Amino acid sequence: MEKNKFINKISSLLFYISILTFILAFNFAHNPPGGWTQQYMPNLNGRSITDITFTDSLNGYATTTVSSGY
Repeated sequence: MEKNKFINKISSLLFYISILTFILAFNFAHNPPGGWTQQYMPNLNGRSITDITFTDSLNGYATTTVSSGY
């Protein structure tokens, strides 16, 4: 009788762990991975970037050469 109670508790524990694992697995399945993403440069009309400065980890500024032709 004692053995049956132990087996029932283990079975219940495995059942709840498998449900929790299933929920967590599908919850994270639709999140895109973090890290680097490709950024595209706008058309600079042949000018080159002369300096880049970042104000923080997400924002930055780039300067280009000045075109003197009209």
